[in-house]
Amino acid sequence: MEQNSNFCNNSFSRTEKNDLLLVMGTIGLFSAATCVCASSLTLCLRLHRLFAYRLALYQVLGSFLYSVSMGMVLFQYNYDEKHRFFLATCQITAFVIQYCVWIKLLFTNWLTFHLFSYVVFFKNLKRLEWLYISSSVLVPLLIA
Repeated sequence: MEQNSNFCNNSFSRTEKNDLLLVMGTIGLFSAATCVCASSLTLCLRLHRLFAYRLALYQVLGSFLYSVSMGMVLFQYNYDEKHRFFLATCQITAFVIQYCVWIKLLFTNWLTFHLFSYVVFFKNLKRLEWLYISSSVLVPLLIA
């Protein structure tokens, strides 16, 4: 099969692409709804006052962004590859998905670091919350 230089095109047939987009988008929207439920439950139970739960809430918000970005692929369901809107939408969706994956990875690393330092060294690093948030949101902009 002929390889195209466009990274948004691949060797799948049109029906396979539509099936994949439908599954990914549907699962993304279902995951986003689950994240909204988890966030609202955390806020209703006032668990956000505790620092570890607040870090977990940031993780859930990162998951929500990732789920919404996976839901964005539904806009490409009935696509026309020759239309310039398709290429722009595909590139924006790819950037947002890559950015959200890095956000989730960095929030997971910071949460693990915080819990490890709290359990092993008995140090509560609440004062580093601004570092956790800023590095998890800004560093992926450089990478993605």
